[in-house]
Formats: sequence, C-alpha cells, structure tokens
Amino acid sequence: MHIPIIAFTCDDINPTTRTLKLKELLSTINRFDINATLFVIPKSSSQWNSHSSVATVLKDAIGGGHEIGLHGFRHYPFETWSSLGLLGPSYSGIREKIAMGMRILNERLETDPKGFRAPYYQISKNLLRALDDFNFLYDSSKIALTKALLSYIPPMRVVWFSRRRGLAASKMFHPMNLKLLEIPITQEFTWYNLKCEASCFRAFLQNNMRQIEPGFIVVNSHIETLSEGGLRILRELFLFIKERGLTNLTLQRIAERHTT
Repeated sequence: MHIPIIAFTCDDINPTTRTLKLKELLSTINRFDINATLFVIPKSSSQWNSHSSVATVLKDAIGGGHEIGLHGFRHYPFETWSSLGLLGPSYSGIREKIAMGMRILNERLETDPKGFRAPYYQISKNLLRALDDFNFLYDSSKIALTKALLSYIPPMRVVWFSRRRGLAASKMFHPMNLKLLEIPITQEFTWYNLKCEASCFRAFLQNNMRQIEPGFIVVNSHIETLSEGGLRILRELFLFIKERGLTNLTLQRIAERHTT
C-alpha cells in the first residue's frame, strides 16, 4: 500500500517581504516539524541591502532544514515564456537571468538553489534547457490549471476539484529527455484563504489518502496571501500530516531520492 509523500512549498518570498509575515509562516511550519521549500525572487542586490532582516530569517530557515529554490529573477510576466514565439525571451536571455538570480541568492543567502519555479508557472523549452545546463535538479512549474490561469481563481479551483472528485498525485518526469526533473504542483492551497476549498482538500486527504496512486502531493501557497486565516488553514493541514504520520520532504530531497 502506497502512502504519498507530501511536500509544502511557498512562492514569492523576496527581499521586500514583510519579516513578521515570514517569521509567522516559519513558526507555523516549524511547530509541526514540516520541511518546506521556499521559492525566493532574487530581484536586486540593492534591495537585499535595504532589507537585511529577510536574509537573516531565510538563512536561519536553511539552517533549520528548509530548502531555498529560485523563483525567476524579478518575477515579471513573460520573464521565462511568451506566446509571441521568436519575439519571446531567448535562451541566452533566460540563461543570463538565471545566472544573476543564482549569484544573488548565493551572495545574500549563502545557498546554491537546486530547484526552480517559473514566475506565473510560465515554462518554455528555452527555460528547461537553461535549467538543465545549470545542473538544476528539478523544476516545479507545471500545474493542472496553468493553461487557463484558473489556478488564480479560487471558486473555479473548487469547481474543478469537486468535478474531478479529488486529485491525482504528482508524478515526476524528465521533460525533453533532459537530466532535469519536473515535479508538478498538485494543488494550490490558501490562495486568498478560501476556507471551503481548504476544507474540501483536507477532507479528501482524510478519506482517500490510501487510494491515491503512487506519487507526491505537492501543496503550494504564496506568502502575500497568508493572513491569520490562511495560517490557521495551514495549521490544520500540518496537524493532519503530523497526526497521520505522513512523510514530508522538501522538493530537493524528493528529487535526490529519485536520482540515487
């Protein structure tokens, strides 16, 4: 009998993130012994100079067993993808942004990210090639509702989730036959703190965990949407994970397990 491994990720952390909000998230995560993957937007070195407290908190998080992943460079729309074909970002342009992002995270957080998540989940062949060239272990940008951007509309997600009567575990694969792994996102969680969606998701896990096919449950959230209500929803999820004795890993550990 297979019990899926659960990974919790959080996007959009950057040098201007409110330190108190980041500390509250990490306090909630640590309370339930959750190992999280935090996707960080590098932005610019000057912004880290002005917000050194965020870097301190993130370095402490690394020391506590959490993973830092790269989340684009400045998180602009179409930074890593475009529907305009040849007018979109080139391979060399994407590669340059990844290199600058890696350098900033190395300088400011003293870490070398092994995982990537594209801004707005916009992946392209040029992006995947560049990540592979930089020896990233994995990308985690694929999500079921990306094409219609419905992942940003909570009521539509609830309808989608309900009509599917649950969710399918994420399965890793090698896009374009690259060494790079793709670890898809299973479910957006706490976008705008929609309680009914969170309750539906938790109830499904409680009733159907043993029927989920082999794979991983990758739960994603965004730092700016986490109000006190959002943290309360997360606490309920983390308590469920702990009470059921479910395995929780960072995305990097999942990728490393797959490659060894």
